Amino acid sequence: QGSIKAPRPHHSFSSAAAMPVRLRVRITKQRSPDASEVALVAETSLRVCGGTDALGAWDPKRSPKLERLRTEEGAESGGCSGGSSIWEGLLDDAVAVPGTEFKYVVLNLNKHQYIWETQGPMHVMPGPDSPAATHEFNHAVAPAAARAGQAAGKSRASADGAAAKIQRPAALGQDAKTVPKKVRLSVPKSFCSAAGKVRVAVCGESPELGQWDLTKAPQLQEVGCDKASGARQVEGDIRATLGSEFKYVLLSSSNDARWEQKRPNRRFAVEPDQDCVHCFDQLESHEATESRARVAVEEHVLIKATKEFQLENVAVTDCWIPWAHNVQADRTLQGHGRGPRTIFHAFHWPFSEVKNRLQEIKSFGFDAVQISPAQKSKAGHEWWARYQPQDYTKIEGLGTLEDLTQLCTHAKDIEMMIIADVVFGHMLVVASGSEWERAQSKPRELQALKQRLSQAVGPTFDADDFQWPWFKMEGRHWDNDNRYEGWGNGEWSELRHCPKVVEVHKQHLQTLLDAGVRGIRFDAVKHMRPAHLAEYVGYLRQPGRAQHVYIYGEVLSVDESMHREYMDPLSMPTTDFCLTVFINAAVKAEGGAAAAAAGARAAAVAAAASEGLDVVRSGAVIAATGQQSAPVLSVDSVRFARNHDTVKNPGSFYGLDSGCARARVVWAWLLSVHDGTVLMYPDDLMHPSAADLLKRALRFRAQSGICAEASEVCLRSISQDGSSAPRPALVTVTLRNHAGGIEGVCLLNVTQDAELVVGSLPLRSSAPEEATALLAEGGSLVVLQADGKITDQEGVPQRLRVQPWDAVFLVEAPL
Repeated sequence: QGSIKAPRPHHSFSSAAAMPVRLRVRITKQRSPDASEVALVAETSLRVCGGTDALGAWDPKRSPKLERLRTEEGAESGGCSGGSSIWEGLLDDAVAVPGTEFKYVVLNLNKHQYIWETQGPMHVMPGPDSPAATHEFNHAVAPAAARAGQAAGKSRASADGAAAKIQRPAALGQDAKTVPKKVRLSVPKSFCSAAGKVRVAVCGESPELGQWDLTKAPQLQEVGCDKASGARQVEGDIRATLGSEFKYVLLSSSNDARWEQKRPNRRFAVEPDQDCVHCFDQLESHEATESRARVAVEEHVLIKATKEFQLENVAVTDCWIPWAHNVQADRTLQGHGRGPRTIFHAFHWPFSEVKNRLQEIKSFGFDAVQISPAQKSKAGHEWWARYQPQDYTKIEGLGTLEDLTQLCTHAKDIEMMIIADVVFGHMLVVASGSEWERAQSKPRELQALKQRLSQAVGPTFDADDFQWPWFKMEGRHWDNDNRYEGWGNGEWSELRHCPKVVEVHKQHLQTLLDAGVRGIRFDAVKHMRPAHLAEYVGYLRQPGRAQHVYIYGEVLSVDESMHREYMDPLSMPTTDFCLTVFINAAVKAEGGAAAAAAGARAAAVAAAASEGLDVVRSGAVIAATGQQSAPVLSVDSVRFARNHDTVKNPGSFYGLDSGCARARVVWAWLLSVHDGTVLMYPDDLMHPSAADLLKRALRFRAQSGICAEASEVCLRSISQDGSSAPRPALVTVTLRNHAGGIEGVCLLNVTQDAELVVGSLPLRSSAPEEATALLAEGGSLVVLQADGKITDQEGVPQRLRVQPWDAVFLVEAPL
């Protein structure tokens, strides 16, 4: 549902006096067909985006907007016909600093569309004596000094223009590592000229990659051609800084440059698969590896204690966060058994790889593994191709049916559950949204597209098994009552709810069960009506099944009422986006204390509003007590700090875009409480900045959480000078058993740069409190007294030190 934002350009500006500036821009189909089409839609705005805070700090959503004056050449506002549009706006003197560099961005928030200028150098904010002029979108005119430099040669001019659209982040840390790598790239036939060999530059921020200067970037050479597809194969030995950004640039014989434009900047990484081949201007199946390299560099120097806080010596504010109690009382567990506590998401892993590493995964404390969709899908190695089913009667793509059966057999032998992901709402894309839209008024074209669809999904299905009339699901329709039958982005082939479709899906479920699968995740549940999903849930729970089947649904929403459409009648848990949004808000340095006090439902409302949505705040406040309700959807909800949607589309879903290091705090919180099912994204467990904390948290969950029936959660915020707004510092999770006794304690430091010295803990229990002996991870013993003070066995006060973005775990031990 999200789109990839264009890279943010480099910026610089002078210190000249600010002044009001009137900007006028023409967007034409000739210079940018995509921008021209989107600009004619009523909800679209044109943003002036630059590096200063006043220009949004390269975030188009925060940038000042221009107003559409008129459309030309017969185009009508709100339509999709051809033509150009004229935009104008007055920027006040706090915004328009002369000399500031910027780009125009066509933005439609309803459709999550960001179209940046990609041609020419940066625009430069005019000075007080500059004559009024109309800018052309995608055709910036460089200032005089820059134009003089560009006269040096066409190649350098092309490099400057292309580099202007690439983000140039701050210099990498001194500890960044330079590594060699064999780079292999496939250039599709559509990008290649008929004659001459293909040359590709590897241009990026690392000095070895030219520091975004195309004339200094190393090049790859053509080594072959794939006869079947016509794609050219290029390769070369490249050395660059690990985690540094780069892009591939296709060079013509005349030194014209074609930069990758449809994907974000790449990250220089050494893939485990040495035969890995990138594809020009496309997302790769191994993007997660590149993401790990990025986070390794950024976060290696990010977390460091630069100060110390003894919490007994500073002003603190405690916010008690209510948590669910008594697991047995929850409605989703009655009659359907208890689900797994921790699931490892083997995202896009081949079945054989999962089998080979299953024992290792179990040793970390996981009791289940979730695999990616198993059916035959759209051709390609990209992760998203798995979510475009083509044939439900075949197990193909990540392994054969035999591979899946062997995996499940091994899992049963070591008492692990395999959970399969199923995509039943839609099938593969056979035409773009614009093709389907155009065909609605052209019967012959529509019939041709339906025939293409029938050929792609036959012989099992044909076009009559899909949802008609065609409706383009975009913008607000992702979350309103049109979300059930619409075609996602106008291109997801939406299946209709009918006996034939249901029967094919049941056969696929049975194939999975026969292979040994014992859990099912239903993808994109909110786009299926509850009655449709109920047929599959009923089939999995029908009387006489020898094995219990665990079931949960992905509901990508922070609207609690939408989740309850499925949770309540189907008695199944859903993905707890509400909880993820709340914890991320609560641990932020700025505003976190207020967000924690306001509660999860308020955080959901704010997150939804940022996407232009409204949500129902059911159960937000308990009127009798004035307390916030528990932030969880249910005690068995499926919880995560990051998942494949937020990782692959950072920022596109309620602003969830944290890297591995920052997310580890959220993971530790989720793993420390007694309830819920935690679904862990594999990158985080394997990343050096997060792995240690996550593995320790998994051990704590296995040791203490299994006997606990209640969690007491407190966020302690500090105010360094006693007058400033409090900032979140310490999360304490105290686990209690059925008798009220303490099973374990987690002390989680949510600050990024402060070591916390803790001598006492907040306790909140109605049960008579006694001293509790607690065993630390290093083997030392401390005693938690009835008043919350920490001592040794002789009663001498003790203090525990908690490092930034880290935790101390204590488990109950006999005195």
